[in-house]
Amino acid sequence: MKRQDLLNMLFTFVVGIVVGVYVFFAGFAPTTNSIGNVVEDIGDSLEITGEAYGGCDRPGTCPSFNVTDSGEYRYFFTPRGASAQVLREGTLPLDVQRQLKRTLTNPVLRQFSVPTDPIMCDSYVDGIDARYVVELNDERFEVDSCGTAVDGDSAAWESLSGLWYYFELGDR
Repeated sequence: MKRQDLLNMLFTFVVGIVVGVYVFFAGFAPTTNSIGNVVEDIGDSLEITGEAYGGCDRPGTCPSFNVTDSGEYRYFFTPRGASAQVLREGTLPLDVQRQLKRTLTNPVLRQFSVPTDPIMCDSYVDGIDARYVVELNDERFEVDSCGTAVDGDSAAWESLSGLWYYFELGDR
């Protein structure tokens, strides 16, 4: 190899390193920080535990889940035709996390956790009801579709009950 070829390869290598460092610091590094900050800035700590009950109690197939503040979830369910529960773990999409943190506020959860005396519930006739334990900013709220003052048409209730649809559709 000639001296000119070695200089050409060395120059190309140095330019490649400089461009790679620039792309990393200008493109990739700020993006990863902003994604984490988007969810953290929306609200304070939020942890949700949900469980279904009612008609699924007898066969022991009631699903349950836990969602942590970081959006990671653990979902226990029994697949169709199986007898044992299965654990699925993952992370909720950012838009679902944002919606939960935006709609589940202290005043709404206080209203939802007021005990009531229901006349009729789905779980009374082999249907399914759901209960949730929501911890928001170190305050614990117990919400039940049968037995607390839940507003079924509110955005907060839709985001809570929407978690079940997200988990169920995740099977497919």
